[in-house]
Amino acid sequence: MLLIMLLFSRANWAELTGALSIGYIFGSYHTAPWGVLALAILMVYAKRKQVWVDMKLMPTPVFIASGLMIAVLAFFVPATAPFLMLRLLATCAGAFAIFFGPGAMIPVAMLGAYAFTIYFPLLVETYLDAGYASTSVLPVAWLLRLIGLHIAVNGQVFQFMAPSGKLMSVMVAGACAGPATMAVFVSIFMFMVLDLPLPWQRAVPIFLFGVAGTWLQNVIRIVIILCSGLFWGEKALWTAHFWTIYALFPIWYLLFAMVYFQYVQKPAVA
Repeated sequence: MLLIMLLFSRANWAELTGALSIGYIFGSYHTAPWGVLALAILMVYAKRKQVWVDMKLMPTPVFIASGLMIAVLAFFVPATAPFLMLRLLATCAGAFAIFFGPGAMIPVAMLGAYAFTIYFPLLVETYLDAGYASTSVLPVAWLLRLIGLHIAVNGQVFQFMAPSGKLMSVMVAGACAGPATMAVFVSIFMFMVLDLPLPWQRAVPIFLFGVAGTWLQNVIRIVIILCSGLFWGEKALWTAHFWTIYALFPIWYLLFAMVYFQYVQKPAVA
């Protein structure tokens, strides 16, 4: 209880209340961490029997030290949205590892996936913004030229004339190039590997296929957004900007999951 009180001592409660609102969760790509967290909780529940069996094993010095390290690191996680839930869960996972040793392996792995979905987009925006954006800007520009659409490209900025006659400029930043969806893909892929393991010789090619598909669906998303603005105007552009991510990524991941399940069932070559 004392740890929890210390953990929340620097919390900005007004900010946290706002962070739990529907508008915040579904805006500015905040949905990804919450979605992964929900899947992580379901994964722990599905693996509860294995967790329970492992909890009966005695904690070793390695798990005690790891648990202490995780709990200490939790206090360096910002006490603001969207980090506070990670801060709380890291403390709980650390304590779990200290007292239940091997039983904490699956919960800690799930915690790592959740943390990845929070930090990867932030690292991209902070250190790799222009470079990461170019991974989508260049192929989008090539596709637009191939199709023959009248959309000019200058660096990360696309310009075109809307139906209203207004000149519109759309900048593709690092966040627009899909680091959030890529983080979600990597996390869900980890869940699938934990649930239906593959030898690394087979896991690597299917993972690279998934990364390529996740990148491609984001390129298609940007093309749809630009075409919406070009043919139907600014309102259509923003509608496409908001909704395409919720349509394209689930469809793509459903296709990937079908391929993955077929790949798992395929007999290994001797």
